[in-house]
Amino acid sequence: MARPQVKDNYLGAQPKFSEMKLKMSSHTEANVKVTGDNEVKIKLKTGVPVKLTTRLYESTDGTDKLLEGYVFIQRKDKDAVCLHVGFPSDGFFKFEIFANEESNEAESLPNVYNYLFEVNRNSKPAIPYAKAYTKFYTDYCQLDEPMALCSTSSGLDNMKFEMVVPGAEKVSVHCGEEWFHLTKKGSEWEGRADLGKYKGKNSKVTVNANYDKNSNSFSVLLDYTI
Repeated sequence: MARPQVKDNYLGAQPKFSEMKLKMSSHTEANVKVTGDNEVKIKLKTGVPVKLTTRLYESTDGTDKLLEGYVFIQRKDKDAVCLHVGFPSDGFFKFEIFANEESNEAESLPNVYNYLFEVNRNSKPAIPYAKAYTKFYTDYCQLDEPMALCSTSSGLDNMKFEMVVPGAEKVSVHCGEEWFHLTKKGSEWEGRADLGKYKGKNSKVTVNANYDKNSNSFSVLLDYTI
């Protein structure tokens, strides 16, 4: 694997990073070697609530290929963000983070930090994470499991779901014509869904929340495809 060339000052913190007073709580070096694993979890201290997006590229033979679905972003409070980054193979990956204060009305987000990951001995290639809808992020929801699902995932016939959904009255998993209702235990919603009959059919699995006990209306928070 040949290390890809990058422009001067591309790696690491960009000017807006210090201007926004952001701080990496983990992975403080921009060059990261990942050995024997298929993902990393990057923790970013923000100080104030931020809106955030990313781009992940597989960088091979001088070509950057944009990867969709291999980044999952969540937060549990107003001043920290956690970014899960998955790798579908060995090789080099460029990871770009874009952010701005939530109070800033500008639609475009400036680039604040860039990484270069070198992945070796990835024995279990990552699969795309759940797709998170805007409400999942803005409401400070947290997903414990499952982070990802596909038709070959083990335990689909008794899949455990566990997450935090602030303010929800009900949380349910939906697939096909079935609804699997989760139970609130402490701050978390937990439950199991029998998804085995749907695997391999390109079936959509969604996690939905109801915020009004007098209504049957649900908002989609997450979706997977099995």
